[in-house]
Amino acid sequence: MKYLSFCLISVISFVLSSGSVKRELPSSGYHPGETIPNIVLTDSEGTWHNLHDYKGKKVVVNFWATYHAQSRANNVQLYNYLQQSNSDVEFVSVAFDENKNVVERTLMLDRLESISQFYEISGTGSKIYKDFKLNERFPNYLIDENGVIIAMNITPEDLKTIL
Repeated sequence: MKYLSFCLISVISFVLSSGSVKRELPSSGYHPGETIPNIVLTDSEGTWHNLHDYKGKKVVVNFWATYHAQSRANNVQLYNYLQQSNSDVEFVSVAFDENKNVVERTLMLDRLESISQFYEISGTGSKIYKDFKLNERFPNYLIDENGVIIAMNITPEDLKTIL
């Protein structure tokens, strides 16, 4: 009888808990194999550019912020690698800092004055930040000529292998 009660309680617990299991993956931005959406980027002069303007070229899109050490380091490493390797990959850097002067000073300190730099001065409140579900992490994306994401969170070593 104890065994039957135990089995019955186990089965009921299993049935009740199985209804709470999530069957869909949580939405967490964009991933390899998906087409990257067109985003509007603002340069230092306030001019708007579309990410789709880069169609026909391979592009590394790097999201970063001056207050996020790892993303800042990735920005420097990826840019330097692409410059030294003379690859045909365009580099697009998007900073999520509310103070453009801080970004410009950081770029100067990092010796990246000539970088294709864009600004999201709304910071974490920007549409791009929300659409890509960055949530305090700043990934980068390698995009092919057709706008399809080839890889994300790449390093210079990954680029050596992929390209």
